[in-house]
Amino acid sequence: KNGWSMYHGEEDNIPGFPRHPHYGFETVTITRGEGLIDHADSLGSCGRFGNGDVQWMTAGNGVQHSEMFPVLNTDKNNSCKIFQVWLNLPKKSKRVDPY
Repeated sequence: KNGWSMYHGEEDNIPGFPRHPHYGFETVTITRGEGLIDHADSLGSCGRFGNGDVQWMTAGNGVQHSEMFPVLNTDKNNSCKIFQVWLNLPKKSKRVDPY
């Protein structure tokens, strides 16, 4: 295996990105048409989004979260197309409360 990957789709029952930390930036996740994402974080927020939804998370002073892709179909692929952008916060905002 070359490189490093957080994606755990081949070894685990539920594919996705298990709990991991972010600090000092914002993530914008856009689901591109099909697929769902189950999001949970250390702030107690959780939810399912997909089918064109957009999620914006400000990590600021630090947050841990997971993005998992639920297996809904047993007879066909469970595709999930996403586009994610990480926006570096300016120095003065790196320690804002996460939300």
